[in-house]
Order: sequence, then C-alpha cells, then structure tokens
Amino acid sequence: MLGPFVRRGRLLTPSATAWDALGLTLATLRRLERRQLAQVRRGFAFDILLAYSCRESGVVLVTRNARDMARIRRVFVFECVAPYPERS
Repeated sequence: MLGPFVRRGRLLTPSATAWDALGLTLATLRRLERRQLAQVRRGFAFDILLAYSCRESGVVLVTRNARDMARIRRVFVFECVAPYPERS
C-alpha cells in the first residue's frame, strides 16, 4: 500500500522536532482555550504532527479539516488548502 509513495519519496515521518512541537502546541492551546489535555481528541494530536511535518518539509497540507487547522495556526504557521472539488 505504501510502496508507490515510498518510491516517489512522498512519505513523511514526524521528526523529533515535530513531536516537540506537538507538546508545545498542545500546551499553548490548553492555555489559550482553557481545556484539559484529556479533552483533546487523539486525531487532533495527529493533525498537529501532520501540519508540523508538512511545514518542516516545505509542502502544502491538503485537507478538508479547516476547523482544526485554524486552531493549530493559532500556534504556528503552515500552508494548508482545501482539496479540489470532486468531479461528478
């Protein structure tokens, strides 16, 4: 399943810096939004890792998840766009 992506060099693995950014981002959002860490969805943590990994690699993140990306952008800047509309 991952073979085509590996062959094209299109597979990102979160770096140690991205994992550090995850912790700092969660701590900052906890302070800004006054939420308990236990209230954070696991998927949101993965969104942070993905956003930071894209930022490090200089690629644009394509996602329909605009709401979570806006939350993450409160802490660090990265490029993010919605996907093209699906053809009918």
